[in-house]
Amino acid sequence: MNKLFFLFLLTVFSVKAFAADESFVTISAVGDVMLGTDYPTDKLPNDQGRKLFRYSESYIKTGDIRFANFEGTLFDGVKGAGAKSEGSNRHLFRTPTEFARTFADAGFNVVSLANNHAMDFGSEGLYSTQQTLRSYQIQYSTKKGMEVAQFLVRGIRVALIATDFYPGSRSISAPEKTYQEIRELKKRFDIVIVSSHAGSEGSDAIRTPNTTEYYMGENRGNSVAFARGAIDAGASLILMHGPHVPRGLEVYKGRLVVYSLGNFATERGINVLGTAGLAPLLLVKLDPQGKFLKGSITSFIQNREQGVIYDKNLGAFKLMQSLSYQDFPGSTPLFDSTTSMIRPR
Repeated sequence: MNKLFFLFLLTVFSVKAFAADESFVTISAVGDVMLGTDYPTDKLPNDQGRKLFRYSESYIKTGDIRFANFEGTLFDGVKGAGAKSEGSNRHLFRTPTEFARTFADAGFNVVSLANNHAMDFGSEGLYSTQQTLRSYQIQYSTKKGMEVAQFLVRGIRVALIATDFYPGSRSISAPEKTYQEIRELKKRFDIVIVSSHAGSEGSDAIRTPNTTEYYMGENRGNSVAFARGAIDAGASLILMHGPHVPRGLEVYKGRLVVYSLGNFATERGINVLGTAGLAPLLLVKLDPQGKFLKGSITSFIQNREQGVIYDKNLGAFKLMQSLSYQDFPGSTPLFDSTTSMIRPR
Protein backbone atom coordinates (compact mmCIF):
# COMPACT_ATOMS: atom_id res chain seq x y z
CA MET A 1 0.00 0.00 0.00
CA ASN A 2 1.27 3.47 -0.88
CA LYS A 3 2.74 5.00 2.26
CA LEU A 4 1.06 8.37 1.76
CA PHE A 5 -2.32 6.67 1.17
CA PHE A 6 -1.82 4.58 4.32
CA LEU A 7 -1.08 7.72 6.32
CA PHE A 8 -4.19 9.35 4.84
CA LEU A 9 -6.37 6.40 5.92
CA LEU A 10 -4.82 6.41 9.36
CA THR A 11 -5.52 10.13 9.72
CA VAL A 12 -9.13 9.72 8.62
CA PHE A 13 -9.64 6.79 11.00
CA SER A 14 -8.08 8.72 13.88
CA VAL A 15 -10.27 11.76 13.24
CA LYS A 16 -13.39 9.59 13.11
CA ALA A 17 -12.40 7.76 16.29
CA PHE A 18 -11.72 11.02 18.06
CA ALA A 19 -15.03 12.45 16.88
CA ALA A 20 -16.83 9.36 18.16
CA ASP A 21 -15.13 9.69 21.52
CA GLU A 22 -16.17 13.34 21.66
CA SER A 23 -19.84 12.63 20.92
CA PHE A 24 -21.50 12.64 24.32
CA VAL A 25 -23.59 14.76 26.67
CA THR A 26 -22.94 15.38 30.35
CA ILE A 27 -25.62 16.35 32.86
CA SER A 28 -25.00 17.69 36.34
CA ALA A 29 -28.13 17.48 38.44
CA VAL A 30 -29.25 18.26 41.97
CA GLY A 31 -32.57 17.98 43.76
CA ASP A 32 -34.56 20.65 45.55
CA VAL A 33 -33.26 24.21 45.66
CA MET A 34 -34.96 26.95 47.72
CA LEU A 35 -32.86 30.05 48.31
CA GLY A 36 -34.86 31.40 51.25
CA THR A 37 -38.32 32.85 51.77
CA ASP A 38 -39.70 36.14 53.08
CA TYR A 39 -43.22 34.74 53.57
CA PRO A 40 -44.89 34.74 56.03
CA THR A 41 -41.80 35.94 57.92
CA ASP A 42 -38.36 36.87 56.68
CA LYS A 43 -36.12 33.79 56.58
CA LEU A 44 -33.76 35.06 53.90
CA PRO A 45 -29.98 34.66 54.09
CA ASN A 46 -28.22 38.00 54.46
CA ASP A 47 -25.98 37.47 51.41
CA GLN A 48 -28.69 36.69 48.83
CA GLY A 49 -27.79 33.03 49.23
CA ARG A 50 -24.30 33.39 47.75
CA LYS A 51 -22.83 31.15 50.45
CA LEU A 52 -25.04 28.28 49.37
CA PHE A 53 -23.10 27.33 46.24
CA ARG A 54 -19.57 28.56 46.87
CA TYR A 55 -18.24 25.03 47.49
CA SER A 56 -20.34 23.23 44.86
CA GLU A 57 -20.28 25.74 42.01
CA SER A 58 -17.30 24.18 40.22
CA TYR A 59 -18.97 20.74 40.35
CA ILE A 60 -22.26 22.09 39.00
CA LYS A 61 -20.50 23.73 36.05
CA THR A 62 -18.95 20.45 34.87
CA GLY A 63 -22.19 19.50 33.09
CA ASP A 64 -23.31 20.60 29.64
CA ILE A 65 -26.84 20.55 31.02
CA ARG A 66 -27.06 21.76 34.63
CA PHE A 67 -30.35 20.92 36.33
CA ALA A 68 -32.16 21.64 39.60
CA ASN A 69 -35.71 21.40 40.88
CA PHE A 70 -36.66 24.94 41.94
CA GLU A 71 -38.99 24.91 44.95
CA GLY A 72 -41.12 28.02 45.37
CA THR A 73 -41.22 31.28 43.46
CA LEU A 74 -39.01 34.19 42.44
CA PHE A 75 -41.51 36.90 43.25
CA ASP A 76 -41.53 40.42 44.66
CA GLY A 77 -45.30 40.62 45.13
CA VAL A 78 -47.12 42.26 48.00
CA LYS A 79 -47.17 40.04 51.09
CA GLY A 80 -50.10 37.70 50.91
CA ALA A 81 -51.05 38.61 47.36
CA GLY A 82 -52.02 35.50 45.47
CA ALA A 83 -50.78 33.17 48.19
CA LYS A 84 -52.29 29.69 48.24
CA SER A 85 -53.43 28.63 51.67
CA GLU A 86 -55.38 25.47 51.01
CA GLY A 87 -54.13 22.19 52.41
CA SER A 88 -52.92 21.23 55.84
CA ASN A 89 -49.32 21.90 56.80
CA ARG A 90 -48.97 24.13 53.76
CA HIS A 91 -45.60 25.89 53.37
CA LEU A 92 -45.28 28.79 50.94
CA PHE A 93 -41.95 29.90 49.54
CA ARG A 94 -41.36 33.36 48.09
CA THR A 95 -37.82 34.35 47.16
CA PRO A 96 -37.03 37.90 45.95
CA THR A 97 -36.20 38.03 42.25
CA GLU A 98 -32.76 39.52 42.95
CA PHE A 99 -31.70 36.13 44.38
CA ALA A 100 -31.86 34.68 40.87
CA ARG A 101 -28.41 36.10 40.16
CA THR A 102 -26.97 33.75 42.80
CA PHE A 103 -28.67 30.81 41.14
CA ALA A 104 -27.42 31.78 37.70
CA ASP A 105 -23.88 32.43 38.92
CA ALA A 106 -23.82 28.88 40.34
CA GLY A 107 -24.10 27.64 36.76
CA PHE A 108 -27.61 26.21 36.46
CA ASN A 109 -29.13 26.46 32.98
CA VAL A 110 -32.42 24.55 33.35
CA VAL A 111 -34.93 23.96 36.16
CA SER A 112 -38.11 22.06 36.82
CA LEU A 113 -41.10 24.18 37.76
CA ALA A 114 -43.43 21.19 37.93
CA ASN A 115 -43.76 20.63 41.66
CA ASN A 116 -46.02 21.39 44.61
CA HIS A 117 -44.47 24.83 45.24
CA ALA A 118 -44.35 26.34 41.75
CA MET A 119 -47.86 27.77 42.26
CA ASP A 120 -47.36 28.97 45.87
CA PHE A 121 -48.31 32.49 44.78
CA GLY A 122 -50.64 31.57 41.98
CA SER A 123 -50.25 32.43 38.31
CA GLU A 124 -48.69 35.78 39.18
CA GLY A 125 -45.91 34.15 41.16
CA LEU A 126 -45.29 31.52 38.48
CA TYR A 127 -45.14 34.17 35.76
CA SER A 128 -42.63 36.19 37.78
CA THR A 129 -40.50 33.08 38.28
CA GLN A 130 -40.54 32.32 34.56
CA GLN A 131 -39.71 35.89 33.54
CA THR A 132 -36.89 36.11 36.07
CA LEU A 133 -35.33 32.82 34.99
CA ARG A 134 -35.60 33.84 31.34
CA SER A 135 -33.77 37.11 32.06
CA TYR A 136 -30.79 35.03 33.23
CA GLN A 137 -30.96 32.63 30.24
CA ILE A 138 -32.12 29.76 32.45
CA GLN A 139 -34.56 27.42 30.73
CA TYR A 140 -37.50 25.84 32.56
CA SER A 141 -40.31 23.36 32.09
CA THR A 142 -43.75 23.44 33.71
CA LYS A 143 -46.99 21.47 33.57
CA LYS A 144 -49.20 24.39 32.60
CA GLY A 145 -47.02 25.79 29.84
CA MET A 146 -45.78 22.40 28.57
CA GLU A 147 -42.39 23.98 27.83
CA VAL A 148 -39.64 21.80 26.39
CA ALA A 149 -36.14 22.89 27.39
CA GLN A 150 -33.89 22.35 24.38
CA PHE A 151 -30.13 21.96 24.02
CA LEU A 152 -27.71 21.23 21.21
CA VAL A 153 -24.57 19.61 22.63
CA ARG A 154 -21.80 18.50 20.22
CA GLY A 155 -24.44 18.08 17.54
CA ILE A 156 -26.71 16.01 19.83
CA ARG A 157 -30.27 17.30 20.20
CA VAL A 158 -31.52 17.12 23.80
CA ALA A 159 -34.99 17.82 25.22
CA LEU A 160 -35.98 18.07 28.89
CA ILE A 161 -39.52 18.06 30.24
CA ALA A 162 -40.80 18.26 33.81
CA THR A 163 -43.60 16.18 35.32
CA ASP A 164 -45.21 15.80 38.74
CA PHE A 165 -47.89 13.80 40.51
CA TYR A 166 -50.85 16.17 40.12
CA PRO A 167 -53.68 15.26 37.71
CA GLY A 168 -53.70 16.74 34.22
CA SER A 169 -50.88 17.12 31.76
CA ARG A 170 -47.47 15.64 32.48
CA SER A 171 -48.74 13.61 35.40
CA ILE A 172 -47.02 10.44 36.58
CA SER A 173 -50.31 9.36 38.20
CA ALA A 174 -52.03 9.14 34.81
CA PRO A 175 -49.01 8.90 32.53
CA GLU A 176 -50.29 7.88 29.10
CA LYS A 177 -50.30 11.43 27.71
CA THR A 178 -46.78 11.93 29.02
CA TYR A 179 -45.63 8.71 27.37
CA GLN A 180 -47.14 9.89 24.10
CA GLU A 181 -45.37 13.24 24.44
CA ILE A 182 -42.06 11.43 24.97
CA ARG A 183 -42.67 9.35 21.85
CA GLU A 184 -43.29 12.51 19.82
CA LEU A 185 -40.24 14.27 21.26
CA LYS A 186 -38.08 11.27 20.41
CA LYS A 187 -38.88 11.85 16.76
CA ARG A 188 -37.19 15.28 16.93
CA PHE A 189 -34.56 14.82 19.63
CA ASP A 190 -31.77 12.31 20.15
CA ILE A 191 -32.08 12.40 23.94
CA VAL A 192 -35.18 13.05 26.06
CA ILE A 193 -34.64 13.76 29.77
CA VAL A 194 -37.62 13.58 32.10
CA SER A 195 -37.75 15.30 35.48
CA SER A 196 -40.36 13.99 37.93
CA HIS A 197 -41.53 15.40 41.26
CA ALA A 198 -42.95 12.32 42.93
CA GLY A 199 -43.01 10.05 45.92
CA SER A 200 -43.74 10.31 49.62
CA GLU A 201 -41.75 12.68 51.86
CA GLY A 202 -39.56 12.58 54.93
CA SER A 203 -36.89 10.53 56.63
CA ASP A 204 -39.00 7.37 56.42
CA ALA A 205 -39.39 7.76 52.64
CA ILE A 206 -35.88 6.72 51.59
CA ARG A 207 -37.06 3.40 50.13
CA THR A 208 -38.57 3.26 46.64
CA PRO A 209 -41.58 0.94 46.48
CA ASN A 210 -42.93 -0.32 43.18
CA THR A 211 -46.42 0.75 44.27
CA THR A 212 -48.47 3.93 44.37
CA GLU A 213 -47.27 6.24 47.13
CA TYR A 214 -49.37 8.62 49.19
CA TYR A 215 -48.45 11.61 51.32
CA MET A 216 -50.94 13.57 53.40
CA GLY A 217 -53.76 12.09 51.38
CA GLU A 218 -52.23 12.96 48.00
CA ASN A 219 -51.63 10.36 45.33
CA ARG A 220 -47.91 10.76 44.61
CA GLY A 221 -47.81 8.13 41.87
CA ASN A 222 -45.80 4.97 41.31
CA SER A 223 -42.29 6.22 40.59
CA VAL A 224 -40.91 2.88 39.41
CA ALA A 225 -43.76 2.14 37.01
CA PHE A 226 -43.64 5.65 35.60
CA ALA A 227 -39.86 5.71 35.14
CA ARG A 228 -39.75 2.38 33.33
CA GLY A 229 -42.76 3.31 31.21
CA ALA A 230 -41.10 6.60 30.25
CA ILE A 231 -37.95 4.77 29.17
CA ASP A 232 -40.04 2.28 27.20
CA ALA A 233 -41.55 5.33 25.44
CA GLY A 234 -38.11 6.69 24.54
CA ALA A 235 -36.77 8.63 27.52
CA SER A 236 -33.02 8.44 28.15
CA LEU A 237 -32.64 9.71 31.71
CA ILE A 238 -35.11 10.07 34.59
CA LEU A 239 -34.31 12.60 37.33
CA MET A 240 -36.68 12.40 40.31
CA HIS A 241 -37.06 14.64 43.34
CA GLY A 242 -39.74 15.35 45.91
CA PRO A 243 -39.16 13.03 48.91
CA HIS A 244 -36.62 15.54 50.40
CA VAL A 245 -34.25 12.61 50.97
CA PRO A 246 -31.99 10.72 48.54
CA ARG A 247 -33.19 7.42 47.10
CA GLY A 248 -31.62 4.63 45.06
CA LEU A 249 -30.75 4.36 41.37
CA GLU A 250 -31.19 1.72 38.72
CA VAL A 251 -30.14 1.11 35.13
CA TYR A 252 -33.18 0.02 33.11
CA LYS A 253 -32.62 -1.00 29.48
CA GLY A 254 -29.31 0.86 29.51
CA ARG A 255 -30.89 4.09 30.80
CA LEU A 256 -30.33 5.60 34.23
CA VAL A 257 -33.12 6.31 36.70
CA VAL A 258 -32.43 8.37 39.83
CA TYR A 259 -35.40 7.92 42.16
CA SER A 260 -34.70 10.97 44.31
CA LEU A 261 -31.94 13.57 44.35
CA GLY A 262 -33.17 14.78 47.74
CA ASN A 263 -32.49 18.34 48.90
CA PHE A 264 -29.50 20.31 47.74
CA ALA A 265 -29.55 23.97 48.74
CA THR A 266 -32.59 24.73 50.87
CA GLU A 267 -32.60 27.62 53.29
CA ARG A 268 -34.74 27.95 56.41
CA GLY A 269 -38.20 26.67 55.68
CA ILE A 270 -37.13 23.16 54.66
CA ASN A 271 -35.83 20.64 57.19
CA VAL A 272 -32.21 19.57 56.68
CA LEU A 273 -31.76 17.28 59.68
CA GLY A 274 -30.39 13.78 59.21
CA THR A 275 -30.83 12.30 55.73
CA ALA A 276 -32.72 15.44 54.62
CA GLY A 277 -29.44 17.35 54.93
CA LEU A 278 -27.56 15.03 52.57
CA ALA A 279 -27.08 16.82 49.26
CA PRO A 280 -25.97 14.61 46.35
CA LEU A 281 -24.68 16.13 43.13
CA LEU A 282 -25.03 13.77 40.20
CA LEU A 283 -22.86 13.88 37.09
CA VAL A 284 -23.94 11.63 34.21
CA LYS A 285 -22.41 10.97 30.80
CA LEU A 286 -24.71 9.78 27.99
CA ASP A 287 -23.87 8.61 24.49
CA PRO A 288 -25.59 10.21 21.45
CA GLN A 289 -28.52 7.78 21.75
CA GLY A 290 -28.99 8.49 25.45
CA LYS A 291 -27.42 5.31 26.77
CA PHE A 292 -25.84 5.65 30.20
CA LEU A 293 -22.05 5.51 29.97
CA LYS A 294 -20.82 6.48 33.42
CA GLY A 295 -21.37 8.93 36.22
CA SER A 296 -20.56 9.98 39.73
CA ILE A 297 -22.28 11.06 42.92
CA THR A 298 -20.45 13.81 44.78
CA SER A 299 -21.57 14.06 48.39
CA PHE A 300 -22.36 17.41 49.92
CA ILE A 301 -24.19 18.21 53.13
CA GLN A 302 -26.20 21.26 54.11
CA ASN A 303 -24.81 23.45 56.87
CA ARG A 304 -26.95 26.38 57.97
CA GLU A 305 -23.95 28.59 58.67
CA GLN A 306 -21.68 27.62 55.78
CA GLY A 307 -24.09 26.60 53.03
CA VAL A 308 -23.65 23.41 51.02
CA ILE A 309 -20.28 21.91 51.94
CA TYR A 310 -18.36 18.86 50.74
CA ASP A 311 -18.99 15.77 52.85
CA LYS A 312 -15.75 13.84 53.31
CA ASN A 313 -17.75 10.96 54.80
CA LEU A 314 -19.56 10.51 51.47
CA GLY A 315 -22.93 10.28 53.21
CA ALA A 316 -25.14 10.83 50.15
CA PHE A 317 -23.16 8.43 47.98
CA LYS A 318 -23.09 5.67 50.58
CA LEU A 319 -26.82 5.99 51.26
CA MET A 320 -27.77 5.97 47.58
CA GLN A 321 -25.46 3.02 46.94
CA SER A 322 -27.01 1.02 49.78
CA LEU A 323 -30.57 1.87 48.74
CA SER A 324 -29.83 0.89 45.15
CA TYR A 325 -28.70 -2.56 46.27
CA GLN A 326 -31.75 -2.95 48.50
CA ASP A 327 -34.45 -1.69 46.16
CA PHE A 328 -33.08 -2.67 42.73
CA PRO A 329 -30.89 -5.75 43.25
CA GLY A 330 -31.30 -6.86 39.65
CA SER A 331 -30.62 -3.52 38.00
CA THR A 332 -28.23 -1.68 40.32
CA PRO A 333 -25.40 0.27 38.67
CA LEU A 334 -21.88 -0.89 39.47
CA PHE A 335 -20.37 1.37 42.11
CA ASP A 336 -16.74 2.19 42.76
CA SER A 337 -16.73 2.93 46.48
CA THR A 338 -13.36 4.66 46.27
CA THR A 339 -14.10 7.22 43.58
CA SER A 340 -17.91 7.18 43.85
CA MET A 341 -18.11 6.49 40.12
CA ILE A 342 -20.99 4.46 38.78
CA ARG A 343 -21.30 2.58 35.52
CA PRO A 344 -23.86 0.19 34.04
CA ARG A 345 -23.65 -3.55 34.43
